[in-house]
Amino acid sequence: MAAHGDEEPTDRGDTAGTGPEPEVWRLVHPRHGTLEVAVGGPAQLRTVDPGFPRKKREGDDTAVDDSAPSNPGYVLLCDGDVVARAHQVGNHKVSITGDPPDRGKFTGNLSVLSGPRVQMRSSAFATAVRQVTFREGSEVVYFDPPPGSAAEARLEAIAASPWKRVVYPVAAGVGKSGWAIAMIVLLPLIGRVLSPILDWIAGRIPDIDIPWPDISLPSIPWPDISLPTINLPEVNVPGWVEFLLEYSKVWVPLLVGVAIAVVAVRHSQKSRRIKREWESAGEVQE
Repeated sequence: MAAHGDEEPTDRGDTAGTGPEPEVWRLVHPRHGTLEVAVGGPAQLRTVDPGFPRKKREGDDTAVDDSAPSNPGYVLLCDGDVVARAHQVGNHKVSITGDPPDRGKFTGNLSVLSGPRVQMRSSAFATAVRQVTFREGSEVVYFDPPPGSAAEARLEAIAASPWKRVVYPVAAGVGKSGWAIAMIVLLPLIGRVLSPILDWIAGRIPDIDIPWPDISLPSIPWPDISLPTINLPEVNVPGWVEFLLEYSKVWVPLLVGVAIAVVAVRHSQKSRRIKREWESAGEVQE
């Protein structure tokens, strides 16, 4: 994999990660060619994109060392040509048909919602890429993860076990409601711990009697309006309905998490089916 452009010396000292080259997510598309997402530190990315921007000194345009970044960036390439750049991974949607960024510049629009695009899903603190997906219309296809990466190991585990194809995404989706469940469990415990402390503090605060002034306000003779009485029927709500109403902060995120998991499972099945169709039609050649 190589990007086209004028070569420039690459500073190997500012690499991020464990090797001199970036991790590469890859998809060979029958119409759009070979799509690659290279993820890594600035020097790693310059091995595939010499035009990847360098940091500048404050007050002048002199390039400085940008070693050991806390968050990796990425470069999107199509048949070796740079399509997009970003200084940090994230939950981005990048067009593969838009104008590529100039040398030393980053891509401006990372939230494309239509057309052929690459969608990235990153970890919570944008320290790693979890999944890369190609989308065009109803076509949803997953990129192959970097060889030897944790993402590849996870994919192999899912492929080896049919039940994991469902359990893994469901667990990830349900995890989105974990904060709400934790609050329901922890808040009562925190209240029990803090209650005696607050009582002890309140018992040692002296009573302060403030002589508030007695203000006499005028009385307004509001009209007395007699409204009809409506006798509504008494409805006995089942216990499970009362539980759902009381703990909506738990089951609503839980329901959303399960819905997200179901969509992830369907997309995974669609991706495998589309790749099989490409292979059977001889449209993809490694």
